Amino acid sequence: MPVAPLYGGRFQARRMKQRNRKSLLSTKHKQRLDAIGFVWDRQDQLWEQAFTSLLKFKRREGHCCPSRHHVEGNFNLGSWVSTQRSLKNLLPLERKRRLDAIGFVWNRNDDRWERGFTALLKFKRREGHCRVPVLHSEGNYKLGRWVSVQRGCRRDMSAERKARLNKIAFVWNAASGITGLDEK
Repeated sequence: MPVAPLYGGRFQARRMKQRNRKSLLSTKHKQRLDAIGFVWDRQDQLWEQAFTSLLKFKRREGHCCPSRHHVEGNFNLGSWVSTQRSLKNLLPLERKRRLDAIGFVWNRNDDRWERGFTALLKFKRREGHCRVPVLHSEGNYKLGRWVSVQRGCRRDMSAERKARLNKIAFVWNAASGITGLDEK
């Protein structure tokens, strides 16, 4: 019988057994075990350790988007972050709230697009236009490449993104300097 690795089957049964064992203990015994740091639920403890690693990463890097293969200490933080994204609809609400509170990025593609758009706005405020040279970078961000990709995928782009780009007079055709895009 297939078992979901974290949120189903045997895992749920094991959690129920652990909770039942805890409820069988007297209050005095529970308090004594709590006082010495007894771990009642190993999965919760592992999640807390991973969350702490993510907080450490964010304090150092300023964001919650480690690469998929990023290792923090001896913990594969990138893999854990990817797992949280894929389990978004299965995570307990409290965990989602905690991740949201620290700026967790649930969708990497949307985040990348927003970073590119923000860099484009910065460029436009400074230069007065959106004609970004292909090899141009804003700091370490390859804005010219991002702009080129937007031009290339305009037919598949959402109406909302097209409208946002049109609103700032995005140059859709670099050769002719055509701005604005009809919604065909």
